[in-house]
Amino acid sequence: MFGRGYHPEEVVQLRGGAQKVVYLVRCSNGFRFILYVWDLRMNYFREELEQEEQSEPISGYGGKQFQTVNAYLRNLQVRTPELYHFAPGGLEGEADFAFVEYIDGKEASDFFQADPEIQDQVFEPLSGMLNRMHQQTRGHWGKLHEPIPEAPSGCHLPMLTNAYRQLEYLSANISEFQNHHGKFVQVIEDLAAKIVTRSCYSFIHAELGPNHVLVDDQLRPWLIDIEGALFFDPEYEHSFMEFRFDNYRRYLKHTQLDPHRMAFYKLYHHISYSAGPHRLLQRGYPDAELVKQIMEFNTQSAFQILTDYL
Repeated sequence: MFGRGYHPEEVVQLRGGAQKVVYLVRCSNGFRFILYVWDLRMNYFREELEQEEQSEPISGYGGKQFQTVNAYLRNLQVRTPELYHFAPGGLEGEADFAFVEYIDGKEASDFFQADPEIQDQVFEPLSGMLNRMHQQTRGHWGKLHEPIPEAPSGCHLPMLTNAYRQLEYLSANISEFQNHHGKFVQVIEDLAAKIVTRSCYSFIHAELGPNHVLVDDQLRPWLIDIEGALFFDPEYEHSFMEFRFDNYRRYLKHTQLDPHRMAFYKLYHHISYSAGPHRLLQRGYPDAELVKQIMEFNTQSAFQILTDYL
């Protein structure tokens, strides 16, 4: 594929990857690339994906979606690694895989405490990339190339339904959530009730934490793990970035956002990121300490919202 002399010599599995397996491949001539494998049998959320009626409204699983989003972002001149080759699984149950450009970089969080001049070089271009994405709009929400639904509805409504499911899971597994289940349902329903229907949705990454922004040695930011991107409420993105980026207010904050959607999605994220990590811990995810920290932070944040609201 790459030509003569590109013989794989070393393959190393990289950390992370709850929904796909990620390998760094080094060739005999020194060339390196990333191998992505989407194999449902190796997906830590396989159970949820196989129950289609209970799948996440926003799903980041699947190589075809990665291929589509990759082309779309690169056409927008939003920096994301080049897709060298994609091969879908030919039969049901077969894995998708992709060869992708390797970016030798650090996560964006490594620059939160950098000198202001360095931060400017990293996060101002990142802000520009996100603005280009969010300025892409259409009248119905969903994945790229998805048809207009027959009965369109606000994208917050399936998220409310999913919040109910996550709360049911948490209540069944964690006594603290069980004791406050009714109050969480009351608060998130109250927040959802304040949302007014809209007819314009922005293209968002949908899971843009600093771990999904790589910064190369020229201080250029690159977006990775892009396959969940879709047209959606931009408040979903901003309410997530607000607690994931230490310097959100300086570089990424946007003034034209609906405060009711921001409040709803913030609680939604904290509920979702309490339930998801708990599932990972129960299913033997390797980086248990990090997952435990994520769960503890989001659980505390969810209960803080509950306290402040009531």
